[in-house]
Amino acid sequence: MNKLVKENLLKNILVAVLLLLSISPIMTFAANSPMASNLGLAGSVLAAVSTIAVIACFGNFAFTYEKISKKNKFERLLAHFTTGAFMFIIGISMIFTSVLISLIMGSFIVINIVLVLLYLANVGYDFWDLFRAL
Repeated sequence: MNKLVKENLLKNILVAVLLLLSISPIMTFAANSPMASNLGLAGSVLAAVSTIAVIACFGNFAFTYEKISKKNKFERLLAHFTTGAFMFIIGISMIFTSVLISLIMGSFIVINIVLVLLYLANVGYDFWDLFRAL
């Protein structure tokens, strides 16, 4: 397996683990915050979280592995850090979206499935871009 592919796989696993570890604290925070009793506030926070997700998606999709020097370790690490940060922000935004929607309208499995698919599509795009650059 190519070194860049291994690094990318490790990055995506690390981000996924960090996201899984973030779910419980985010749920606890939301349940104990004023959003739990003020649905208008939860809706406003949802709008802000959506804006953050869109900004991270723009950054993630604007990046391409084609522009880095694959032999330069610093460039590879910077690329992985940058894409990992964008993917973490997107993932956190998806978690917040799920929690906020649950507060506003109750738990709805279809929304959670859509959010997981959206995140997996971002991971797929990350690998597609990487393979395109090899």
